[in-house]
Amino acid sequence: MDDILRLLLRELWLMAIVFAVIFGIGAAVALSMHSTYTASASLLMQLSKDYVYDPLAGDAARGAIATTDEVVQSEVEILNSTELKKRVIEKVGLKTVLPETPAMWNPQTPAQKAQAEAAALKVLQGGFATSTAPQNKVVRLTFKHADAMSAALILNTMIDEYQLYRQQVLTDSVGPALQQQKDAFDRKLGEADSAYQNFLAQNGVGDFITAKATYTSLSQTLTTELFSVEAKLAEDRARLSGINRSLVSLTPEMSVERDLDLSVPNKIFTLKQKRQELLTRYLPTAQPVKDVDIEIAGYEAMMNGGQGVGEQAHKVGVNPIYQDLTTQKLNLEAEIASLEGRRSLLRSQADDVNGRLLDLQGLEAQYNSLTIERDALQKNVSTFTQRLQENEAQKEMTKGGSDGVRVVEKASLPDKPKSFKKIILIMSFLFAGFTALCVGGLRVVTRKGIVNADMAARALDLPVLATAGVKSADRPVRAA
Repeated sequence: MDDILRLLLRELWLMAIVFAVIFGIGAAVALSMHSTYTASASLLMQLSKDYVYDPLAGDAARGAIATTDEVVQSEVEILNSTELKKRVIEKVGLKTVLPETPAMWNPQTPAQKAQAEAAALKVLQGGFATSTAPQNKVVRLTFKHADAMSAALILNTMIDEYQLYRQQVLTDSVGPALQQQKDAFDRKLGEADSAYQNFLAQNGVGDFITAKATYTSLSQTLTTELFSVEAKLAEDRARLSGINRSLVSLTPEMSVERDLDLSVPNKIFTLKQKRQELLTRYLPTAQPVKDVDIEIAGYEAMMNGGQGVGEQAHKVGVNPIYQDLTTQKLNLEAEIASLEGRRSLLRSQADDVNGRLLDLQGLEAQYNSLTIERDALQKNVSTFTQRLQENEAQKEMTKGGSDGVRVVEKASLPDKPKSFKKIILIMSFLFAGFTALCVGGLRVVTRKGIVNADMAARALDLPVLATAGVKSADRPVRAA
């Protein structure tokens, strides 16, 4: 290993030059690259009418549908089309696509315009990318641009323009022919419609089926409501009867407050205080003290006999339970009166609705006859009418945003730029070092000579007796 290192050190200048050249080129490329912002969005591709085979006449292979991968790949081709990108450029303007080249913002001549559009188209083609996965309906979209706001705006505009452009690509061309044929059959159907409308007008209904269903629903609702009112009426009457029974056992008034006469205990307390004051001046056997003791004993005898505390005042007030039950009684009586009136009205309404329902049931046979005649005419044009209606419905749903393509996530403003400068610098450094090492190793293998006498002795397995023409220990020598 020491010999190899010595041989490589001999080629140090060559390896340094190779390393410097390669790393310099890589560094120049890295420093010339600009940071880019990547806006991302995703679309959900669903199977729509456009991918279901529907022949103009006959039923051969009708209903055949495309697979998920076929649908996704078809939509991706539309997304990657040049025409769509041209529409996006026209929508957002050259200033948004080419913010770093103001000279191309306002082209004056057709040549300048073509050059500016080509440059803008190159930016869109280079920055836009789609990614899909097998059996996955989601298509992920990304767009790279030097300006973050432009990246998000261009990608969102591309999504909007794509939803419009795909409809132009997938437009059914048989619509006018279907309309012409439908108009011819509609003239025949007009007579049947006139008879049908006259029948409805004569019987005062706008829609026979709706009118019958409405009156049937009203009859059921009124019957249910009538049963509910009668049940509520019975419940309130039972509650009123219970309240009346409770009121019989209660009195309107009740005791609310009672004050006690505590004059005797207060006198005992006062006399005991007086006795304590006398004891400060007299002996317990003194006559004034004995007189007070006699009074205290008399009052205590009254207390022990139950005569010391009496009733001083007794207040009587309204019984709240009686009053609450009386209020409930009045409310129930008012509610019962209201329910009885409601029951009468419901019975009257139910009679009117049931009568009208019976009249409609009597006209049902004539209505069915007119309907069958009209349906027979409609059946002759059902294929054309259905195809035309589906075609028109698809156009309307597309205008309202209802289509086989759903925007899962629109592009938002990217916050961090992406740059490959560091990666390219690191890769350049590693590649330059590896290449320089390989060049040095190749030079070591192809160059003749031995670095020093020790290496010669080890390589030839012979002792070195002398060296000649050596000015430095690091010069290669030949064994003598």
